[in-house]
Amino acid sequence: MAIARKPNSNRSASPDRDPEQAASAFIQGAGKMPPEAAPAPITEARKTPIMLRFDGALLRRVDSAAKRRGISRSAWIAFKVSEALDAEGA
Repeated sequence: MAIARKPNSNRSASPDRDPEQAASAFIQGAGKMPPEAAPAPITEARKTPIMLRFDGALLRRVDSAAKRRGISRSAWIAFKVSEALDAEGA
């Protein structure tokens, strides 16, 4: 597949390079990323989704407690689990 220049384009070609060669070099370099631009590796800071089951009454109490603190249900549960683990020295 050939790449055609847009009609009436005012782009100036490099004097030392053929436009076809420049286009080919550009296409060959597509997808290659310099090491400094590579995405950072996944770290432990990412959270792992899990599934929990609560009965309706308990879930309403959790939601109410989270709302009072102004945080999400997930944040409240994580906070309380952390508190419990710290209290038992785990």
